[in-house]
Amino acid sequence: MQTMGQKLTKCYIYLMLTVFPLWCGCGGYRSIVDAKYPLFLLLCGLYAVAMTLLTLRTLPAPAALWCGASWTQRLIALYLLFTWLSALLSPYFPETLVGVSRHEGALTIPLYCLCFLFISVYGKAERGMLCALSVTVLLFCTLCICQLHGGNPLSLYPEGSTYFDANTAYPGTYLGTIGNIDLVAAFLCLAIPLFWVTLLLSRDKRRWSLLLPLIAALYVLLKMWVLAGIVGVFCGALLALPMLCGDARLRRRVTLALGIGVVGALFMLWRFDFGGTLHELHELLRGNFDGSFGSGRIHIWRSVLREIPSHLWLGTGPDTMLRASLPPFERFDAVRGVTVVAQIDVAHNEFLNILFHQGIFALLAYLGVLLSASVRCLCSRSTAAAALGTTVLCWCVQAFFGFSMFLTTPLFFLALALLDWELRE
Repeated sequence: MQTMGQKLTKCYIYLMLTVFPLWCGCGGYRSIVDAKYPLFLLLCGLYAVAMTLLTLRTLPAPAALWCGASWTQRLIALYLLFTWLSALLSPYFPETLVGVSRHEGALTIPLYCLCFLFISVYGKAERGMLCALSVTVLLFCTLCICQLHGGNPLSLYPEGSTYFDANTAYPGTYLGTIGNIDLVAAFLCLAIPLFWVTLLLSRDKRRWSLLLPLIAALYVLLKMWVLAGIVGVFCGALLALPMLCGDARLRRRVTLALGIGVVGALFMLWRFDFGGTLHELHELLRGNFDGSFGSGRIHIWRSVLREIPSHLWLGTGPDTMLRASLPPFERFDAVRGVTVVAQIDVAHNEFLNILFHQGIFALLAYLGVLLSASVRCLCSRSTAAAALGTTVLCWCVQAFFGFSMFLTTPLFFLALALLDWELRE
C-alpha cells in the first residue's frame, strides 16, 4: 500500500509531465515566462513544502540521514548548500533570491534540488508516467508542426505573424508551449532518448505506442534545427551505447570502438574542412577562435571566462550575469540589414554558467552528481535505468551548448531523481 509521501510524489510527477509543459497562459509568447513561473512555484513549491512537513516527524538524525543517502543525493545537497551560500554572500543580494533576468535565483534552484531529493526517496518510474509524457509530447509536437508550416493555432504569435517572422516582426524564435527554441530542443532531448531506448530494450508490446510521439519529436527537432538539440540527441545516443550493452565484454568493446571513432572523427575534422557548420569546428581544432562561431557562443564563453577568476569560489550569485556588464554580443542580421546588439545574461554552457554564478564548489558538486549517477548506471541491468540514464546523458550534452531555465530544468531533475531511485532499488 502506498504511503502519503508516495501518493503526493506520484501526483506531482504526473502534473509535471502533463500540465506544466503544456500550460502557456493567455498572453502568447510575450508573457509565456510570466505565465509559467507562477505555475512552477505552485507545483514545485507546494510539493516541496508538503513533503517537508510530512517527513519532519520521521526524519532520522543528520548522521544517519547522510549515511543512508546515495552519493547522488549527498552531492545534490552540497550543490544546494553552495548555491545558497553564493546567493547570501553575493554583492547583489537580495536580487539573487529570484534572479535578475531568468528567474534562476536562490528560490528556483533549491526547488529543483528539494524536489529531486523527495522524488529520489518516494518516487518510482512507472509505465503510466511514460504514457503520460508520450501524450504530452504528441500534443506539443502537433502544435509545433502546425507552427512550422505557417499556422498559429493558439494565437501565440503576435496577430498577423507566424514562426517565419522570427527576429523581424518580433525578437527571438519561438515554438510550442515552451517558447524559446533552445528550450524546446532541451525538452525534446529529454523525451526522444526515453522513447527510443524503451522501444529498443523493453519487451512490453505496448511500447510501440511510443513510436508516433518519437517520430513527431524527431521531426520537430530536425525541422527547427537547433544544433544544441541535434548534438544532444544524436551524440548523446552514441555515447550512451555502452550503457545499453548487457554483457561486460561487449560493453568494453563498444567503449573502445567509440573512443577510436571519436578520435578518428576529430582527426578528420582537423585535417579537412568540410564546410558548413563543420567549418567552425575545423577552425576551432586548428586554434582559430572566432567570436562569431557557434552563433556567438565563443564570444560569450570568452567574456564569461575572463570574469571568473575574480569570484572563483562562490561566484557572483545565482542569475546575476546581467549585472556583470559583460561586453555585449553583436551579430549582423542580413534579413533586416541591421546589427543586433544583445546583453549577455547567460553563458550558453550550463557548466560554465554554474561556475560563474555559484562558484567552483557548486560546479564540482554538480559534476559529482552526474558522475556518480553515470558510474552506477553502467553497473545496472534495468531497462528503466538505461532509458533514464540515456536521457540524462543527452540532456548534459545539450547543456554544454544550452542554458538552464525553469521551463524545462525541473523535468531534468525529475528524470535524474527517478534514475537515482531506480539505481538504489
